[in-house]
Amino acid sequence: MAWNRLSTKLLAGAIGLVVLSALAVASLATSRYSQSLMQSLRDQSFLLGHSLAAEAADLILTNDIVALQKMIAHQKAIHPDLAYLFVVKDGRVLAHSFDGGFPTNLLHVHGPGERQAIGAQEVVSEAGQRFLDIAVPIFEGRAGSLRLGFTEKAYERQMRRLWIEIGAMTGIIVLMAIGAISFVVKKLLAPLGRLTHAVERASQGELTVRVDEGGDAEVTVLARSFNRMMERLHEHTCRLEKQAEDLSLAQQQTKTFCEIVQNIGALHSLQDIGAFLISRFRDMLHFQKAVLLLFDDARETLIVLDEKTLKTTGNPKTLGWFAHLLDTVKTPAVRPVLPPSPDEPALEALWTDRVSSALVPICGEAPSAFGTLVIRCDGRCQCPSDALELIGAMIHEASRVLQRAVVHEMEMRSMQRLSNPRASFFGMVGRDPAMQSVFRLIENVAASDATVLIQGESGTGKELVAHAIHQLSPRSAHPFVVINCAAYPSTLIETELFGHEKGAFTGADRTRQGRFEQAQGGTVFLDEVGEIPASAQVKLLRVLQTHEFERLGGQKTLAADVRVVAATHRTLLDEVKNGRFREDLFYRLNVIPVFLPPLRRRPMDIPLLAHHFLQKFRTLHKKDVKDFHREVLRLFLSHDWPGNVRELENTVEHAVLLSKNDIIQVWDLPSTLATPAPVPAEKLATMEERERKAILEALEAAQGNKKKAAQKLGISRSALYNKLRKHGLET
Repeated sequence: MAWNRLSTKLLAGAIGLVVLSALAVASLATSRYSQSLMQSLRDQSFLLGHSLAAEAADLILTNDIVALQKMIAHQKAIHPDLAYLFVVKDGRVLAHSFDGGFPTNLLHVHGPGERQAIGAQEVVSEAGQRFLDIAVPIFEGRAGSLRLGFTEKAYERQMRRLWIEIGAMTGIIVLMAIGAISFVVKKLLAPLGRLTHAVERASQGELTVRVDEGGDAEVTVLARSFNRMMERLHEHTCRLEKQAEDLSLAQQQTKTFCEIVQNIGALHSLQDIGAFLISRFRDMLHFQKAVLLLFDDARETLIVLDEKTLKTTGNPKTLGWFAHLLDTVKTPAVRPVLPPSPDEPALEALWTDRVSSALVPICGEAPSAFGTLVIRCDGRCQCPSDALELIGAMIHEASRVLQRAVVHEMEMRSMQRLSNPRASFFGMVGRDPAMQSVFRLIENVAASDATVLIQGESGTGKELVAHAIHQLSPRSAHPFVVINCAAYPSTLIETELFGHEKGAFTGADRTRQGRFEQAQGGTVFLDEVGEIPASAQVKLLRVLQTHEFERLGGQKTLAADVRVVAATHRTLLDEVKNGRFREDLFYRLNVIPVFLPPLRRRPMDIPLLAHHFLQKFRTLHKKDVKDFHREVLRLFLSHDWPGNVRELENTVEHAVLLSKNDIIQVWDLPSTLATPAPVPAEKLATMEERERKAILEALEAAQGNKKKAAQKLGISRSALYNKLRKHGLET
């Protein structure tokens, strides 16, 4: 218990007051009782004295001293409180009750001589005992005086009993008073204690503390005043903290603005610039995720840039979606939910869940925006308008640097493709510019659902192209169904494509799904589509137009959620002219044409393909064959390869199986290759003629678009212009 607390002091004071009051009352009562008891003792003594004095008078007057002595002895025996008794006359003791002799000093207790009136005195023996000495005159003093000594032991016993009873009662009263006072003090001071505790918490910085305003009027006023004071103090503190936070934020934003202006010019790569900007913007808004979406100059590539990665996409749907988004973003603002994006892996990080996003347009020298900053406004990010406007100003200052970095990045990627083309692409091998153009075309068209027509000689890898398109498309998780249209007679091709109902024809004992149903959600590859009979061409045209079909013998119309990729070794345009292929079906299939060059037109890929197949078959057949003899490679380069890559693959497998050494020799080759075939006239063309022919073919395929032609050839636009001037093809 803390003695400096008000409740302790009040409780101690109240208890002290109760104890003192109880002691005072007990003392007063004891004093009065003592006086009353002593007076009662005297009255009884006087009464007994008068009675004995009357009896003793007759005995003294008759001078019967023996009887007087007996009376005295008898009275002492019957009165236990009577300590002594004697009769004195004329200074002489006539009779007494003392056994050991009469104490002469008792004669003068009441003064010299016999008293004429009754009197009482308190005497103390040498042993410390107290007595009440009563002197009663006998026969008005003429017969002497009777002296009685009463012991005060009974009086003292009653006084002790009284003190014990009063003490016990006082203790009970004090304990009850302490309990009552404690309860009252606790109840009265409880609101004050709560208020004191709240003040202590407030002094420690807990400004949200409040106290209950219930209780007595005075306490209620104090509690209400305290609560109002704390509310005002809390509001004032919050305002100060907000002002300090705003000041710190403004200082940080100003510092960030200066750092961006000073440092962005020293960064060279687009990745470094994007990471630098996003990290600085994070210091201002404390977001978790942000990306920069940027168009290239031609708006044919979308760049998705965050702090760690740089991704690009040429998906037409994605490009159209972003162009529409830029048209709606004029000023920095927060969108509740971004418009849904097409299925694009590069943009998946922005749509993991539907949250608000802040969009800041990026405008260069042109009035229209070429990009935007997308900030996911979740968690601590609040995206206030003033901060977004400041970021917009920073982005505007950095827009020219970003634009130059985009141009530089695209040029570097183009140069990198030219200097180090991919040798392998989804199972296809080739560094020839024509094959590199095919690889890029596959990447560009894979993300859409446009129909693709692959044309090339047998063995050039048309099925590999179709499979690569499927693998790169959003449908890659669904089936890739292949059907060789040349492998089925005209009577079965419709059943194979569209299925049949039970009982549709003789032998149709059950319902059968066609390839279009089996490929639901995926891709159908129609190999040798030029071999489809006219009756099936009509149904195939309907599927391409309406994406609907019926099973053979069925009435129910089924939806065909598939992408169609077709391939042929024929020149379908000639087939259309000859009336063997529907013109409208041709144009439906020929949305995205892909031309695969024969192997004889890409001789630089022959050694690369040969070594690729060598590694494949030496592992498959567990042969320790390491390389080709140089004469074998010479034969490979001089051979016309009418079967194209498939023929080369079979040739290498034949040589691996027959080889007895670790080097494939000429005699390990098939007999058709052991003797070099005569060089056709086409082989005698010069390199310049071949280059001129490749340029013309690329321009024809690109319909005169020089940029697309340069991409197909795998060279830059400036290089294409130089070659056009060189060959006189500028017009």
